[in-house]
Amino acid sequence: MKRIISCILSILALLLAFSHNVSATRQARDIIIIDKVEHRLNKVLLFQLDSVTYDALGKRLEFDKSSHSANWRGHVSTFEVRDNKLYLNSIATFKEHTDFCGLLDQYKDRRGRVFASWVSGTFICGTGGIILFSPDGVDDFYERETELVVEDGVIVSSRTYTNRTRNTPGVVSFEDVRYRFPKEFQYDKFPDVKGRVFVKMNASEFDNEGKITDWDVTILRCPESLTEDQKEEIIAEVTRVLRQYDWKTYMRCGNWYWSNTRNSPITWSLIFK
Repeated sequence: MKRIISCILSILALLLAFSHNVSATRQARDIIIIDKVEHRLNKVLLFQLDSVTYDALGKRLEFDKSSHSANWRGHVSTFEVRDNKLYLNSIATFKEHTDFCGLLDQYKDRRGRVFASWVSGTFICGTGGIILFSPDGVDDFYERETELVVEDGVIVSSRTYTNRTRNTPGVVSFEDVRYRFPKEFQYDKFPDVKGRVFVKMNASEFDNEGKITDWDVTILRCPESLTEDQKEEIIAEVTRVLRQYDWKTYMRCGNWYWSNTRNSPITWSLIFK
């Protein structure tokens, strides 16, 4: 009976740990046009404007951050790549604006186009179907994605990738494991351990075909009574369970990922009764 209760509590703890993954409202993404094809950006480029100009735009164009939960910033911008330069075409709020009330005149070229020289960094933009949804919609994995490196509005490099899912027969998803893990972790190995142990884990190595070959597991928080030997034994048991799965993974822009968290660590809670 205690074993059943322990499993139930562990499942509930895992559900709580992952609840943030489904609670965030998916956000509308900015648009960038490349070779006349619309792509969805994974960053909000207007945020790179200086705060004075951005706030002035917000007042004049009426960025309404409370009107829709799927657009907390209150606007959607459309950019376009022309002659290896990035231009701002429009900003949509409750209506589309192509006249920026003189607030961006300093960025206009001789033809009156707004050259986005305030933008620098590496950005990913996608088109086609979505192969992996992110919790908030800002960083979905698309079938085709282009990685842009931008310096002061100039496209320094551009590379397009075809992404894919490693979905061979028998693979398990992230969602599958969060239910199976509490049942397959051998709590009976630790009769002297009591309380809640928080474990951080992350896939650390992939082979060329995208199969996870190793894990990085550490203990974040645990009862003070836990000895170093017990910690090592718990880590070894967590690693054993993780290694037995053939995980569903995702190829994105030449790199493998095991979840929609861009390979950032995940914290799980283990409850010892």
